[in-house]
Amino acid sequence: MLKAIFAISIFIFSGCFDDETPKRRECNATIFKDKNRTVDGGEGIFSSAISEEYTEEQNNLRCDFELYLEYLRTLNTEGIIDMTYPELFKPINRRMFTKFINTLLDSPEISIEKFDAEVTDVGDIIDYGEGKFTNLEYISTIKLNFVNPNLYKDDTSMRVLKSVLENKYGKENILVDKDSRTIMIKIL
Repeated sequence: MLKAIFAISIFIFSGCFDDETPKRRECNATIFKDKNRTVDGGEGIFSSAISEEYTEEQNNLRCDFELYLEYLRTLNTEGIIDMTYPELFKPINRRMFTKFINTLLDSPEISIEKFDAEVTDVGDIIDYGEGKFTNLEYISTIKLNFVNPNLYKDDTSMRVLKSVLENKYGKENILVDKDSRTIMIKIL
């Protein structure tokens, strides 16, 4: 179970946004980012909300990342692989990685019932050597169903799993339903 959650986390964090790989799609080009900033107004420090427009490059990146998240949501293996950081396939064989993803998605143990994600911020894009980097912030929620009735069948094993996930993602971000044998994880 933890291996499956770890693998899903790797998919989420290993997206690659190469101009050649993903097919461009229409995307709203004028998105504003709202930020709260601390300001010293002479009469004390206060928080001020400001709104900035994303650059075209930030909007393109946001659109590409939303496409990647859509591939994750729809479990589109080829889309996920196409947008995965190419350097990953130097130490890991691409065919084996694809097979691994398909094995997870077709697991008789656990099924992914729901995956939602929303981009909340795209940081400044920084040139670094031959690549560009940024900090993307998003909130995602994944709901897993334990298909195998022998998996986490007793209260002790379920409590241990819940405790491990609460330590990783925060107590408020884990919801376990023992009756329906599902677990919901909110990742910030």
